Amino acid sequence: MANLQQLRTLHTVRSHGGIHAAAKALHLSPSAVSQQIKSLSSECGFALVEPEGRGIRLTDEGSIIAEVAARIADLWQTSVARHQTPSTQPQRRPTIALGAFPSAMGTCVLPALRGEDQLPFHLQLFETAPCEGRDLVKAGILQAAVSVKETDGLPVAELDGLHTVPLRHEPFVLVGPPGLVSMAIRCGPESLSGFPWVLPRVGSDCDRLISAHLARHGVMVRPVGRTDDWNLSQDMALALSAVTYVPASALVRREGLSRSVDGAGIPAPSRTVVLVAEEAAAVSSWFIVLEQRFKRACARTAVAVHAS
Repeated sequence: MANLQQLRTLHTVRSHGGIHAAAKALHLSPSAVSQQIKSLSSECGFALVEPEGRGIRLTDEGSIIAEVAARIADLWQTSVARHQTPSTQPQRRPTIALGAFPSAMGTCVLPALRGEDQLPFHLQLFETAPCEGRDLVKAGILQAAVSVKETDGLPVAELDGLHTVPLRHEPFVLVGPPGLVSMAIRCGPESLSGFPWVLPRVGSDCDRLISAHLARHGVMVRPVGRTDDWNLSQDMALALSAVTYVPASALVRREGLSRSVDGAGIPAPSRTVVLVAEEAAAVSSWFIVLEQRFKRACARTAVAVHAS
């Protein structure tokens, strides 16, 4: 059954001329807008949009449905407002679209939202790549993002125009079977070149960080597996008798795995996890709330990591 949100989304795509512009206006991701249009098309039984160059345009049928959708949305809003009294009209809360990469979502964002009073704003969560969030904030698609500001000697990505709050400085930890880890500690960097490695997906932000770190220290890696899932990378290291680098906050206990922060006599790669938003958002109440909650969540994570 078609719903009001789908109808509003179709009307917004029509009035703003495309998926990305509509996503920005609705504070949604482009994929969320596309999914709503797809669901509405399935409900109608015919296509509402069609490709046009690199974008899309409404079909003739889609234009008719969009016009009907606009009338329904206006009728709904007018009817509800007519029957509300000043005391029953809900206070408008802003809607904040927040992006975070998977490990930050699990160790920072979601813990920060548990067991707390209700947020004074509506929050929408979107998964991003580690460095993608800040670009989406710059583009106006997200209001804020938990992103990564690389360290470990890599050029710092351009952050002009963004308000950036460090949440935690996070080293990576060398993880692998005890024999390999102890050999790395005894034999130094040259031993790492002979080890099988589990690395992040080729070309990903974390692959770039780790590969640049190892190359800088003269380590020639031999990948036997790749994944962007840190839990899975540790399981793969155990199954394949390989080593892997894992962020400290993503470490899990695995029988048969050892860890070392400065394995092979070279410093661990590291990254700085940051909360970013437009400069104007720095004094907004919603940003202050997120900053406080995320810092507390990161502090709790750090304590848990050290305790383990």
